[in-house]
Amino acid sequence: MEYLGAYGSQRVLFERIVKAVLIALAAGALLGGFYYMFFRNWREERQAKAFFELLQEHRYEEAYRMWGCSVEEPCRYYPYEEFLEDWGPEAPFGELSQYSLGRSYTQPGGVILRYRINGANGDPLWIELDPPTINFAPN
Repeated sequence: MEYLGAYGSQRVLFERIVKAVLIALAAGALLGGFYYMFFRNWREERQAKAFFELLQEHRYEEAYRMWGCSVEEPCRYYPYEEFLEDWGPEAPFGELSQYSLGRSYTQPGGVILRYRINGANGDPLWIELDPPTINFAPN
């Protein structure tokens, strides 16, 4: 009876292992998809959030540095005075009191990010991956 009593027990063990592996693969695929949908541009969105926080705190020179420029060495086609016209206290949207980040779109070399400032949609931002800088998105 002992010989027949163990009959099929290895098959049951094999089925349990296969079932556990399939469940682990399905869970991994779900978690990977969740990460891809909601966190793939997390670093770039965090950089944009830091940029808007600098603007809220009126630290415009530091925000200008996030564009890859500085007051000492301004960008050739985007001088500091023009930056202040676009983002400073006299900007078209007024003084930045509230902002929200919208959808982000991954592109080769960077991320396009939509946002709202003081309830109005702003021009999309281009966040370069390497080196990490912010700019207006190309049209």
